[in-house]
Amino acid sequence: MCWSRANSVNCRKGNSITIMHTLPILFKLGLGLGLFLMTACSTAQTSNARTPGTPLLHFQKTPCLGICPSYEATILENGSIRYIGYSHVPVIDTVIFTLPAPQLEMLRKEVAQLNYTSLQDTYLTNWSDMPSTITIFYESGKVVKQVKQEEGGPNTLLDFQEKIHTLIMGMADDEAKKRLPIR
Repeated sequence: MCWSRANSVNCRKGNSITIMHTLPILFKLGLGLGLFLMTACSTAQTSNARTPGTPLLHFQKTPCLGICPSYEATILENGSIRYIGYSHVPVIDTVIFTLPAPQLEMLRKEVAQLNYTSLQDTYLTNWSDMPSTITIFYESGKVVKQVKQEEGGPNTLLDFQEKIHTLIMGMADDEAKKRLPIR
């Protein structure tokens, strides 16, 4: 069987030459198609696995030259909290916490009462080793306001930050206790 007029001379000699020219092309096409399909499927699966819920608030404490806690936590609308502990915290790891519904509702009310859009973007200090508390507020999953606080600021902001810090460190403490070996 001959598939090409250009190889008509080779076709008269036998089918083996034509097939030998065609097999590598078919093999490359099949391999390429297979790799494409595998990549497309694996990309779709991993992108679904990485799709987070809608963020409500992101809270971060940056390190200092001393023993300041350094971590970040993203609180989602569904009550999930993605915590990443960096240093001087009970858990140095990435952990998912779940905020109970009553606490989540209370947090939403406190965010609304804070009137965060009226806050300054930064409350800085002249000291070089001061840690920062970065709070990012979201509406419908989009950043509305980011506040970087090193020193000072309104009491409503400082109280709010302290409540969030206490809440997250409490959850990290509970997680650390779960990880202790049983004696």
